[in-house]
Amino acid sequence: MTKITDFYEQSSVEQAKALARHALEILLRDISSPAAAEEVWSRVESEAIFRELIRNWENWGALERRKAWAELSRVLEKAAYATRPYCLRCGTCCRKGSPSLYREDLSLLRRGTVSRLDLITLRKGERVFSNETDAFFILPEEQVKVREKPDSRECIHFQAQDPGCGIYEDRPRECRILECWNPEGFRVLKQEKLLSRWDLLDPADPLLPIAKTHEERCDLLRMQEWLIRAVEGAGGEDEKVVETLQYDRHVRAFLGEQFNLERRHLDFLLGRPLEEVVVGLGFSVQVEPGGRVVVGRKGEAGGQTEDGSE
Repeated sequence: MTKITDFYEQSSVEQAKALARHALEILLRDISSPAAAEEVWSRVESEAIFRELIRNWENWGALERRKAWAELSRVLEKAAYATRPYCLRCGTCCRKGSPSLYREDLSLLRRGTVSRLDLITLRKGERVFSNETDAFFILPEEQVKVREKPDSRECIHFQAQDPGCGIYEDRPRECRILECWNPEGFRVLKQEKLLSRWDLLDPADPLLPIAKTHEERCDLLRMQEWLIRAVEGAGGEDEKVVETLQYDRHVRAFLGEQFNLERRHLDFLLGRPLEEVVVGLGFSVQVEPGGRVVVGRKGEAGGQTEDGSE
């Protein structure tokens, strides 16, 4: 496979031109643009940065090539998005993940458009996927998002047969501001406050103290430290991991028995089961027949569906 450094150091001007054309075609496809690639490409060819790149590529060093390519990439993105100044109702964004909720969305819960059973809590320290960067990252703060359909990243309100949204007129803030043809929405939302379950739970709710205690005892950042130390062979850390996993299972069983809470209730109140989160972080925990605890790495983790897409 050609490394990106090799591209900047060794490629010919024709190879650079071909890669730029291919990148544009991928962009147009990814945003479901109705425009013909040839038409958009002719506009790119008329841009000053493209003409400068073609004229000087063979004489530039790797650093100059890298800088010019970054500028051309922005031109390609702008040209592609300009072909999609409206929604095609293709459903792509709804299939890529469900929305997280913001302060403005509190009215949706008050009106009953969205209920707690429609939500899942993603806790600080979970490994989640970002549609903006197309990569996994560790959540720096808790967020609440709409649930996704089993074994998929598709929002529960997406109606594939139309395609369309079951709550389109009352859709969450993220759905209204994010446009797949315009990345500006991501920058706007970064300045706004995400909702957490603490914003949605009544202070008088009898389950609130249980949720608070669970959050403290199942702190994910501390749990990850224990997992790492257990893999490295630090004594006693594996027992802490198992005790915390057992506590998480006990609380969920207790709430199910005493309050008749289903998995959907618990996913909002406590977040996903700790065992699932641990797997998502890339670890495995096994208790052997003799009682010995084995904590290991699972390699590159993934496979979650409720993944906090942004």
